[in-house]
Amino acid sequence: MVYLFGIIGLILGFAVGLVIISLFLNGYSRRDLVRDNSLRWTYGLAVWVFAALGAWGGVWLYERSFL
Repeated sequence: MVYLFGIIGLILGFAVGLVIISLFLNGYSRRDLVRDNSLRWTYGLAVWVFAALGAWGGVWLYERSFL
């Protein structure tokens, strides 16, 4: 059951990260996004950080609510 909470938290955190970076990257053109490698590392890493925080939050919620 804890795995289910972790996976759901990971997916929701990934979705939240994508929404947040879409707000920050709204001013860039598609060409800029493809050519600039620093944007790829910065915002790509940010999405995975949000996903990890979501997974941690899911596990924390499970431990707090069900144990």
